[in-house]
Amino acid sequence: MASHLNYFNENNMSSRLNYFKIFNLGLGFMVVSMIWAAYNAYMPIFLGNFTKSNTLIGFVMSWDNIANLFILPIFGALSDNTRTPIGRRMPYILVSMPLAGVLYALLPLQTKLLALLAIDLMFNIAVATYRTPLVALMPDIVEEEHRSKANGVINFMGGLGALIIFFIGSQLYKLNKAYPFFLSGILSIVIPIILFLTIKEPKIITSEEKKEKQNILKALITVVRDENKAPFYTLLSIFMMIAGFSAVETFFTRYCKIALGIDESVSSFTMGFYALAFLIFALPAGFIATKIGKRKTMMIGVVGQTILFLIFMVVRDFRIIQILMPFAGIFNALFTINSYPLVVSYTSAEKIGTYTGLYYFFSSLAAIVTPSTFGAIMDYIGVNKLFLAASISVFISFIFLWIIGKRYKKTTT
Repeated sequence: MASHLNYFNENNMSSRLNYFKIFNLGLGFMVVSMIWAAYNAYMPIFLGNFTKSNTLIGFVMSWDNIANLFILPIFGALSDNTRTPIGRRMPYILVSMPLAGVLYALLPLQTKLLALLAIDLMFNIAVATYRTPLVALMPDIVEEEHRSKANGVINFMGGLGALIIFFIGSQLYKLNKAYPFFLSGILSIVIPIILFLTIKEPKIITSEEKKEKQNILKALITVVRDENKAPFYTLLSIFMMIAGFSAVETFFTRYCKIALGIDESVSSFTMGFYALAFLIFALPAGFIATKIGKRKTMMIGVVGQTILFLIFMVVRDFRIIQILMPFAGIFNALFTINSYPLVVSYTSAEKIGTYTGLYYFFSSLAAIVTPSTFGAIMDYIGVNKLFLAASISVFISFIFLWIIGKRYKKTTT
């Protein structure tokens, strides 16, 4: 613990949140959101120009989740072990972010399938190598008590990036299909420079730090075997919450079409109310957690989400779902904004990157297994059981958080 405290004191970290630094860091998250918003919207179209195989298109579109599962945890631990004059995280951001931007800008220019696949693969790897160091930079420069607020600002910036692509990027796409990719590619080159000039990483005190190298597999085993199960149960709670909500996001339009007879364009538009509510409530979710604690705020979000899904399961009037959909964004914000800060609150400064990797491992694994698992439930039990299965998954998330408060209250905030 001494090394953890010296880490912050040595760098004279302010007891107040530096919103200027967090805003600049948020620019990095804004670019990441812009990248994936345009990628998910237009990459299937690019692939469709070369192949009619939905299987191949679906497999290529899953590369990012596969990369998240394996590469993100590795580079989180790797950045923990990195020591350079410019910091632990910055080398990965300065090298990989511009490289990913160049590769991203090349995607819409390809005229052959093999070239498109090769560049796409390199792009996914490049993004994965800087994403965890970028995320870990937040708890590096922000004291634990302010991380929920900081994460709220960062998620707000991420949501803003997605809106930029949806509104401005879509207009650029009409002019030229490459323009949205050029925009994000240019920002991927400019933003790392801004981060380097405005954010100075705290230094690790080498005289007191543990010499042991961080290893993601060893960290996972330690978290599972540790007598203090709070970190492990938190990760399981995140897994179950993401699994439940991702299932609804994945199958919402299909459910509405089959079970309610609602056109997919209408149900898709309704999901926009969720995204907008999440964006608006990102900042309040962080401030609420600062007042009552991260775990309690997450529990409120989980309980609200469970009730909401149960209501969605029984109602047959789509207008009620439309009215309640913004609350889904609010409840999800209460959970999501505080989940990552809670995970890294369990560890010391030297292991923030490693625990960031664990966070992404569990969240990425949930995103990977959700479509097939909940798809099978809908196939064999019934489409109308989507919200029942999702509510059960989300409620299990609540149970893990409740156990943490009951057994490990002193270890969590």
